[in-house]
Amino acid sequence: MNVRNHIHLTGNLGADPKTVTLPSGRMATTLRIATNNYYRDSKGERRTDTTWHTVKAYGKLAELFDSYLVKGSMVSVVGSMNYRKWTDKFEQSRLTAEVIAEEFTFLDGGKRRETTEYVTEENLELMVAADPEPKKTGRRRGKTTARTAKQPTANVGEIIEAVEALEG
Repeated sequence: MNVRNHIHLTGNLGADPKTVTLPSGRMATTLRIATNNYYRDSKGERRTDTTWHTVKAYGKLAELFDSYLVKGSMVSVVGSMNYRKWTDKFEQSRLTAEVIAEEFTFLDGGKRRETTEYVTEENLELMVAADPEPKKTGRRRGKTTARTAKQPTANVGEIIEAVEALEG
């Protein structure tokens, strides 16, 4: 049996992501995601139970979260649960549950944060290099496109002459 630490959360951000640069130079981002559970109480009324989750991302994923997510963004995150022990300011031992993000999907398209970054020759080259390759079309699509793009087989003038010849 394949046993795996796996969690999938879909929810909204409660605040803008908090990003720091670690001593190693790697970026780390912390998100707070709210998820809802819906149920009916004993009176039959619909109730909502909101749960808050702490999600951490590192490296390129942290950069993407920092660039595109803002408070209220809807995101789907896949990762693993991690439990971290720490000591608070009163010398009490605490346990915190965190999700370490591995994959994600922006469900509302992501919102680009406002930045003061301007296009220069250097970062223009980076942007051009980051453009995705165009997708290859399949054969079937190519045939369909070819059918709609065919030129007429007869000239309009030839058709008129043929009709006049039949009438005359």
